Amino acid sequence: MDLAPLISAFILIALTEIGDKTMIAVITLSSKHSRQSVFIGAMLALGTVSVIGILIGDALFEIISREIIEIVAGALFILAGILILLLPEKEEKIEKVKFGRTGGLLGTFIIVTLMELGDKTQLSIIALSAESGAGLLVFIGAMAAFALITLIEVFFGGEIGHRVDRKYIKITSGAVFLIFGFIFIIQALI
Repeated sequence: MDLAPLISAFILIALTEIGDKTMIAVITLSSKHSRQSVFIGAMLALGTVSVIGILIGDALFEIISREIIEIVAGALFILAGILILLLPEKEEKIEKVKFGRTGGLLGTFIIVTLMELGDKTQLSIIALSAESGAGLLVFIGAMAAFALITLIEVFFGGEIGHRVDRKYIKITSGAVFLIFGFIFIIQALI
């Protein structure tokens, strides 16, 4: 069994989710609600958005040749890496939202789902699934990365945000996208 899609998804999602707007939301929400409900709500949202991405990626894998998918995915990853590195960073601010008694879980689910739809991590999942044709492995790798990062965010997020300069997070994220983009293009041409 080729575990490359699982490993690729884990590495890509783990490295690019650090410093993402979802991280800020989870940190903010866990300061106001129970860590458990925020974690469960975030994981349900990330799982939902990932399944949507996998379904799209698998459909693309069935109708478009692998080489074309790899070249397009590579070009999109390179473009994303360049944009991450060159565009000025926007200050993300999570507004206080009241969700009644279900607060942490439902509120987190709604906020994280809305933030992740069309986000670079969902697009990464679509591209990895389309490129590999192994949606289940991509899903497992992505969810393992999301679980690890979300646990860190829920328990240590405030400290991480204060100790790691966002400039370094941005550089790492951009570099990861560039590396994966070049890998996809090289695979298509070999």
